[in-house]
Amino acid sequence: MILAISHAEDVHAPPVLEALARMGEEAVLLDLASLPRERSISISHGRAARGATFAGAGGALRAEEVRAVWWRRPRRYVPHAELAPEHAAYAVDQVHAAVSGVWASLDAGWVNDPWLDERASHKPAQLAAAEAAGLDVPPTLVTSDPDDARAFLEELRDRPVVNKPLKATEATFRPTQLVGERDRRRLGDLRFGPAILQGYVPGVDVRVTAVGGRLFAASIDARATTSPHDFRQALASARVEPCDLPRQVEEGLRGLMRRLGLRYAAIDLRRDEEGRHFFLEANPAGQWLFVEARTGQPITLAVAESLVEAAREVTDGDPGRQEGERAVRREAGRSPWGR
Repeated sequence: MILAISHAEDVHAPPVLEALARMGEEAVLLDLASLPRERSISISHGRAARGATFAGAGGALRAEEVRAVWWRRPRRYVPHAELAPEHAAYAVDQVHAAVSGVWASLDAGWVNDPWLDERASHKPAQLAAAEAAGLDVPPTLVTSDPDDARAFLEELRDRPVVNKPLKATEATFRPTQLVGERDRRRLGDLRFGPAILQGYVPGVDVRVTAVGGRLFAASIDARATTSPHDFRQALASARVEPCDLPRQVEEGLRGLMRRLGLRYAAIDLRRDEEGRHFFLEANPAGQWLFVEARTGQPITLAVAESLVEAAREVTDGDPGRQEGERAVRREAGRSPWGR
């Protein structure tokens, strides 16, 4: 069985589940928001009936049957409505501890391993890994110190600079924006929380969807749109087409994926007028359907095939499977799952 940790509102989940079904694979969707209100969890040790089970109206899901897991934008646990806030928080903590214990002991392949997914989602970690992998990175400063920010802007002189959030959710989304005169006058606000300042790279965006060792590259030319510095704001009018990557960039991206321990990521690059590619960021659960629809690249099928391959590694008993992932789990110390 292949388990997809996602939810019904994620438009990327159904196409992958359908592709797995066409391949003859059993795949099940588990929404963590159904715990503990709609699904119970039982973990048994030291007795004849050992293992973990998630039970609900749709039947029982047994952890020992899972051979691969697609960790795809999990939602938070939702406590019972009748609980007082302090009791609800306690209940969620207990669910989190129980479910995380199941995942940590699961003998399955991951796309992506949650601990590694969590670590790789942090932009400073991505930038460090990208540099270590030999990829070019624009001049970048992450800071909450207004004086450091002023010095950085002075260092770049007349070069345009963009600012980005370190972390954004659907509720707190902020687009990438050019730093203007008003922003320079408000650098003191950084003391409330850090931001990313980065030298702007004029040119064409390149979205690389990395799946199980395969790289699907697409150029996204938003230069003639109303948002040339952030294609997400003008995707409908941007020009999207498949493109090739220099061998050195491909090698760097594969090295980045190894360093981050990921099987899947949506990676954003910028290609300047001279053809030089700069790493901007990577999203371990990034979207790809908009690229697939405009380019015809078979990314959905590649995701499904990557899950099947992860399951086969478990079935075939690959001795080197996830050795690096286990080491990072030990170093991470805490579980990010469902939080």
